Amino acid sequence: MRMSKPQKARTAVDSGAYEALGRALPRMALAWIGLLLATAIAALCPRFTGYYAAYLAITLGLALGALAFLKAIYREGRRDLHPAFKKFLGYGLVLHYAAAALPRVDWAGDGIIGPGRVAYMFVLAMVCLAAGLALFIAMGRPGAYAALGLISEEEARDKVLRKKHFTEARKKGFWHGTLEWVDALGFAAILVILINTFIFQLYEIPSESMVPAFLVKDRPFTSKLSAGPRIPLTDWRLPFLKLPRRGDIVTLANPRYPENQSVNIKKYLAQLVSMVTFTAVNIDKYLPDGSIKADPLVKRVVGLPGEKLMMVDDVLYSKKAGDSAFAPVEADKTWARSDLWKEDPALKAQIQDMPIDAAHRKVLDAWDAKKRGADSRALATRIAASAAELASKASAPASAAFLKELAKSKPSIHQVIAADIEAFEKAAPADGNPISQAGTRADDLALALAVAGSPKLRSALTDYASCPGAALRAANAYETGSRALNLLIKDNLLARAAREAALIASGLPFDSLSKDAALAALTKDGSELDYYLNGQYAGLYDERNFPEFPGGDSYLGPSQYFAMGDNRYNSLDFRYRTGSFSIKALDPADPASVAYYSNVDPFALDLRFIEGYAKFRIWPPSRVGAIK
Repeated sequence: MRMSKPQKARTAVDSGAYEALGRALPRMALAWIGLLLATAIAALCPRFTGYYAAYLAITLGLALGALAFLKAIYREGRRDLHPAFKKFLGYGLVLHYAAAALPRVDWAGDGIIGPGRVAYMFVLAMVCLAAGLALFIAMGRPGAYAALGLISEEEARDKVLRKKHFTEARKKGFWHGTLEWVDALGFAAILVILINTFIFQLYEIPSESMVPAFLVKDRPFTSKLSAGPRIPLTDWRLPFLKLPRRGDIVTLANPRYPENQSVNIKKYLAQLVSMVTFTAVNIDKYLPDGSIKADPLVKRVVGLPGEKLMMVDDVLYSKKAGDSAFAPVEADKTWARSDLWKEDPALKAQIQDMPIDAAHRKVLDAWDAKKRGADSRALATRIAASAAELASKASAPASAAFLKELAKSKPSIHQVIAADIEAFEKAAPADGNPISQAGTRADDLALALAVAGSPKLRSALTDYASCPGAALRAANAYETGSRALNLLIKDNLLARAAREAALIASGLPFDSLSKDAALAALTKDGSELDYYLNGQYAGLYDERNFPEFPGGDSYLGPSQYFAMGDNRYNSLDFRYRTGSFSIKALDPADPASVAYYSNVDPFALDLRFIEGYAKFRIWPPSRVGAIK
């Protein structure tokens, strides 16, 4: 077919462009190699470390590999190696970017370099990356293949012919085809990482902290573009396009884990390994103690900048500067869950841990009402009266006779009671009031028997019953509730002990104590109060309550939020800085307050830890749908 004059002219222009591109490619490659070596020197190594040595080795390896390709292609005529050189360059760019981050993070973590030097080294890495990308794009142009004679000029101009040529080339050999597929998978893995970093990511839910929004092994689709995605292998991120709002479910880096040199290096290496293994291998899955690393987390934003929060009896309250008082967060009632037994039967069947049932909810509601209706002064008066009655009814001879009878008739019970009496009597002063320290688990019978023969314990009883906090005005509903609960527990314990002391003084044997109706009612109340405070083990009161946060005159800062799990009785969220428990006073205003195990220590969620917004459940098929 004869070409027209315009076609001939265009062909001549194309041929000239192809030749120019062919001459430019080796120059661009040499410039990239020079940049690799120059930036390694320009980093101005402040301390030679293993990470810097690895960076130098990788940089030198890439430079030597590129030179070997250039020699083979342009001096030895091995033009068929051009596609392999292009693949080498593509993976080399990723490898060099990751390697350049190692000494930067290492030196910054050790305090050897400051933010300015960190930014300078990042710019050096980006210069190499930009030059390499320009070379990579140029090498992939049809004109580059035409200039090297790998395809015809007609194929360079015609996309259909070009595609047919490369398809036939892949069929020519097993190894050639295999390498093409491996290359496609490698670039797909890198693309997945970039998409996960900047656009969206899928997570697998490991716990039940967000039931019913998420069950274990649910996979939420998380949007990252609007949440200021991080620049890979740096501590920098793009600006937030959308700041969190109350009710947003966010994925976040666990702020409980320390940020230091070794942690950051491992995190970055994990990203690289994930890239190389097509996201199949995670080397940052476990903590030093062998436990699984809970990272990232998925929680719901419930508190916003400029607020302070408080939770009392399952109700979340908020307050802003200038507000006269705390007000309930009405929206929180739409997603917070504690009574999972009320959920739909199909959903309930998939929940692994049901914290409470209808019977226990009835107990909690009853004591909530009693606590709210409590008169602190009246309770303090009654506690003092019970303590006086206990002291007057306790008789050393009667107690000795009772213990002797108990040792004969119930030796195993006697052994337990004797151990409790000894614990009361031998408590060290440094540990505080022995009755207070026993909390709701204090044995009333042991207390009644020990008071009879221990002046030290009688003194502790006086302090325990003094209750100076009862006359103080509480600052908020949380303090009011905790103070009332402290007094209710004291009232119940001393009433039980006083009743038992009176029965023992009257000569009743051990088996007759359980037949006393008044004591039985008090014992039932004591058991319920123990559950109300501790639950089955410890922490139920703290799962339903936390004090004003931030305390004093402080409010959440401009970049601070507060996040909780929807499943309020099974969520290690921002109410708890750690999962460990310590002994705390129920009413800090009472020197002899009831002590209990608590892990409440609220802390703020800083914006920098938020990674994205969970919008949609994509797995399993039965639960696909928008997240509410």
